[in-house]
Amino acid sequence: MEIIMVEGIVVSEEIKVLKTDKGIPLCCFTFSANSTKLNCLITGKIAYAFLYEVEHNTELSLTGKINRKNQFVVLQYYILKKPTYFGKIFNYKGHTLPFSKNH
Repeated sequence: MEIIMVEGIVVSEEIKVLKTDKGIPLCCFTFSANSTKLNCLITGKIAYAFLYEVEHNTELSLTGKINRKNQFVVLQYYILKKPTYFGKIFNYKGHTLPFSKNH
C-alpha cells in the first residue's frame, strides 16, 4: 500500500466512535476531497485528539492509506482551517438556534 496525502473538508455532521473488543477507539467520518467523498477511519491515541479538535466543515490535510474495503485509514492529520461561527447564536447546549424573521 502506498501513502496518500489529500486536502479537503469534513462533511460528516458528527464523527462516530465505534466500539472495539480491545478498547481501542475507532472513529469514522466522511471527508470530501476534490468533489470525491471518502469514508475515513482514524484509530489509536490520535483519535482522542481528533474528536476534540475536528468538527463539521473543518478543512484538513490527511495522510494515510486506502485499505481493501476502500476506506481511507488516517495516519496523520493537520488542521488547515476551523469553521467560523461569526454571527450565529447558540443556545446553552451548543446547538445553533434557527433564525425566524417575521415580515
